[in-house]
Amino acid sequence: MTKFSGGKTLAVVAVAGGAILASIAPVMADVSAESPSVAAIRVESPAKIKALGAAVEIQVTYACPKGSQASLNLNVSQTVIGGVANGGAYKSSINCTGAFETITMNVAAQNRAFRWGTAFVAANINGYPPSYSASDERVIDFRFRGRVSVVPTAETLTSSATLATSAAAWP
Repeated sequence: MTKFSGGKTLAVVAVAGGAILASIAPVMADVSAESPSVAAIRVESPAKIKALGAAVEIQVTYACPKGSQASLNLNVSQTVIGGVANGGAYKSSINCTGAFETITMNVAAQNRAFRWGTAFVAANINGYPPSYSASDERVIDFRFRGRVSVVPTAETLTSSATLATSAAAWP
């Protein structure tokens, strides 16, 4: 009768188990790279103020499992002179490709105008199947992008002179 020593048997089992794991690991890596099993979301900074603070344009980067259905919700709050400016946006159907995607959402100010500076933003992604969710809460910067500059032309100078003359004629 042959007697096996515990060390040799353990070594053979470890080598066999390692070979099996090594053959499966690359397949598992490819699947997870193509389609995340959970969702992820991130609010990007800075955001762009639109229409003198009536709205803000925010970019949101998200990922959700390929082929699933998802919705995205965004809430913004900012302290401004005289109170708090806030607003929200909702997108009921977003494209789930299994990769990271970036979407631009416009949030309208509800009671006061947004201004340059910082604001608190909360974003949520919810989806199915299977049921999943993710959230991101952070302080981001609001900035005006692309300043509007007016270069006087002969036409605008003439219009200004006409308005000034008309205004002087009023009682």
